[in-house]
Amino acid sequence: MSAFAVTYERSNTLGESGVFNRIMERLSHRGPDGNDIVSTANVSMGHWHFWTTPEEVNERQPLEITGLPFKIVLDGRLDNRQGLFSKLGITQSEGSNLSDAALTLRAYAEWGQACFQQFIGEYALAIFDEQRGELLCARDALGDRTLFYAIYGTRLVIASEPWAVAAADPSGVELNENAAAYYFALKAPKDGQTLFKNVYELLPAHAMLITATAERQWRYWQPDPSIRLRGLSDEEYAAQFLSVLEESVRCRMRSSTAVGVLMSGGLDSSSVACLAARMLAPEPLTTISYVFDELTECDERQYIETMTSRWGIRSIQIPCDDAWPYKDWQNWHRNPNQPEGNLYRLLKERAYEKTHQEGIRVLFTGAFGDELYSGAEDWLADLLVDGKFRAAAQELILHIRYATLRQNLEAGYLQRAARRLINTISGGADLHREQTTSDWLTSFSVDSLPKTESALYPDFQQRENLLGLWAAWDSSSEIFNASRHHIEIRNPYRDRRLVEFVLSLPAYQLYSRGVHKYILRIAMRGILPDMIRGRTKATSLLSLFQRGVEREKSILQSCFQNASHSWGKFVRANWLLKHWNVEVTPEQSGRESLVSWLCFSYEEWHKFIFLSN
Repeated sequence: MSAFAVTYERSNTLGESGVFNRIMERLSHRGPDGNDIVSTANVSMGHWHFWTTPEEVNERQPLEITGLPFKIVLDGRLDNRQGLFSKLGITQSEGSNLSDAALTLRAYAEWGQACFQQFIGEYALAIFDEQRGELLCARDALGDRTLFYAIYGTRLVIASEPWAVAAADPSGVELNENAAAYYFALKAPKDGQTLFKNVYELLPAHAMLITATAERQWRYWQPDPSIRLRGLSDEEYAAQFLSVLEESVRCRMRSSTAVGVLMSGGLDSSSVACLAARMLAPEPLTTISYVFDELTECDERQYIETMTSRWGIRSIQIPCDDAWPYKDWQNWHRNPNQPEGNLYRLLKERAYEKTHQEGIRVLFTGAFGDELYSGAEDWLADLLVDGKFRAAAQELILHIRYATLRQNLEAGYLQRAARRLINTISGGADLHREQTTSDWLTSFSVDSLPKTESALYPDFQQRENLLGLWAAWDSSSEIFNASRHHIEIRNPYRDRRLVEFVLSLPAYQLYSRGVHKYILRIAMRGILPDMIRGRTKATSLLSLFQRGVEREKSILQSCFQNASHSWGKFVRANWLLKHWNVEVTPEQSGRESLVSWLCFSYEEWHKFIFLSN
């Protein structure tokens, strides 16, 4: 993934080159193909190049097109190029050599600010209009690419990472404690705050216009809740789903190098690998997988080898018994933008290193497949609303027969049906409930969070999982680590068209007859090996986690037994001391282990940023 930086000086004076160079230097890990900087009057624009699509190879950004008064810096990819060609009257021969940045400028010249509604893909961009003296920025609909900004006096600073923006702060970097409270509460600030004071993130599906006297932000896209797909058979739903998923994979196959797939033995990544392998045939697809010789409960070789046999895949298997959490922590590469979010970072590092060695720049994953089907809890509510009372009764009998009353209540589908009923009552949709607080948080953290939340909309959780700020953070947070290895991550399940389609489905297509991901299983008949398609239990890495806790106990104790550490303002020390070493089982939520990881990771990040820089 490439990166860019822009400074806009409202006082009409030339910005300081030293400051801009410092901003650019903090983005250098994202530019294996070099960089370019253009400074004119009061605006400086810089771009670090990472060429992953054929059309952009050797392209220099900031980019201009003869006859247009615009300059653009773009990090990202447009996935609906053919549709844009048709709407813009661009021939196939002309479009075949048109980069995504150039195509974006053509669209902007034609449609102005309305162009962003037309784009499918992941991108962040800035366009400077020389005639009007305006700077226009935008971020893709789901927030898979990032854009951060800050205003320091008369200077506006924009960059792909918050640490780069903070380089321009004349008073030095300062922690935003309010954002830190959100971090420990596992939430994302609604206004785009970051861990750096005065540095903000442009929200997904938003654009921002900056002039010499003002700035304005607006949301340019959101899914239409009135679109509801109903009345089809299971096979018809599945056929449409497969068509959209195939297109999501196909458009991401556009690459300047061979593509690879980070493949486990689960349904999501294996489905992506199947579809990619079909499209590449007769050339073999390369997959990267983790395997375990000692921790056999973590190993998925039987499923991986089934895929290899079915699709002629070139399978690269990486032994990972010794890649436990916390191992050799002092030598982990620090991400200055945020605390490390993945306690299985060593697994990812090995996969990225091998991918880079293979000369692959684009790596697909099956990530966010679980989130795609997270609306499944509404299966009972949708059956009742759609008048499928017999099917609802049959499903309820099935659940009651095979699970206890407590398990059925904890599953959530009864509560979801009740919420749908409340939502139909006059004024019900406007009801709010008090925000539930996490018992590990200090009073400072609790006071920093909103006191109420909207909680009765039947699609609330699903939309948060697909369109929410935490989902965007989870997706984009991997960019830094992948970029260090010159890898671009592509997630077919994070596709606007696929998200819109799934949001239109009845929930009983996501969960039916006691089976999760029902529509995917139907759609992948004859494509995904039945051994995988019929899986009902996911493989757990719990034993690898427990190995890490046992073998790194001394460093964890030194962190958690010192309440004066930086995490102490946000997490209750007595709670952490009581829970950090609690044994985790597959039946538990594991929140104790997660909070322990947050504290440990935050402590190391805080020392790295505020004590060593």
